[in-house]
Amino acid sequence: MRFIASSTAALLLAPLVAGAAWAADFPQRPVTIIVPAAAGGGGDTTTRILARGLEQELGQPVTIVNQGQGGGVVGLTSIVNAKPDGYTIGLLFPYAGYKFTGQADFSRDDFTPIANFNGDSSALVVGATSPFATLGEALEALKADPAAYKIHCSGGCGSVWDLPVAAMMMDYGIDIVSIGWIPGQGGATGLQELAAGGVDFQTVSLPEASALMQAGVVRPLAVLSPSAVPGFEDVPLAGDTVGHPVDGGTWRALGGPAGLDPDIVAIWEEATAKTVESADFRDAMETANFGVKWLGAEDLSALMAEHETATGRVMQALGYAN
Repeated sequence: MRFIASSTAALLLAPLVAGAAWAADFPQRPVTIIVPAAAGGGGDTTTRILARGLEQELGQPVTIVNQGQGGGVVGLTSIVNAKPDGYTIGLLFPYAGYKFTGQADFSRDDFTPIANFNGDSSALVVGATSPFATLGEALEALKADPAAYKIHCSGGCGSVWDLPVAAMMMDYGIDIVSIGWIPGQGGATGLQELAAGGVDFQTVSLPEASALMQAGVVRPLAVLSPSAVPGFEDVPLAGDTVGHPVDGGTWRALGGPAGLDPDIVAIWEEATAKTVESADFRDAMETANFGVKWLGAEDLSALMAEHETATGRVMQALGYAN
């Protein structure tokens, strides 16, 4: 009986030992990162910068596959449906809005968080001739007569730049439903409309607006960051006006399908951490005007949960279907 019991135990332990050894040897072949965005955009650019360092850390080629169809839904779906072996992961970004626009219903449980490597804060900007000199003046005017103003969302409304601004305005007591939220094809076209006086405000990242800011065509009222944004230290912080820190904008992270082996996650997380800490990565991100924001797997999971809750609150207030 002792021989049988020992043999049985050995058989049960064998797959676990083999699995641990396999994870320790990961990766043994090239890996793929799915980017749910078209080539050339912020998601694609930042992921390719990261991939250069990951290739060195992992010792394998990293292939970028762009799947931006459906506003990113196709790519995110491919990540969810990927085999959970660590060889195919993807770029995660604020996704919760899809649920309220009826495009998809992703949640944190569909993914395995790995690490966050990029973050850029949303800002509220006005044209050079705007009557508003400060964020406080603008918020008071919006509170008094919200229907009188239009805000350009840069991209589709209900996204990474306008939702944090809408949340801040909600907390300030502004009726955000009455505001004219104007969708667009991106930050550049929105800034042109802002400069021409077609809208009163725009939600956008500071790097996107920097050229027109330097030209004196637009002015930032505030940035939704708890601390000064490198390169834009003179831009006021929204929290200084509303009385508490405000942190809103986009984040970009690596994640895999649900069920990814924790040992594999640890290997990806460590490789990402070393890359993000490298001078090459930080210099490349600074040159491309992208912020660096590091979060490990556990903190990324918490960020995703917070993102889903905050997005739901604002989207429901704006009247989007659930």
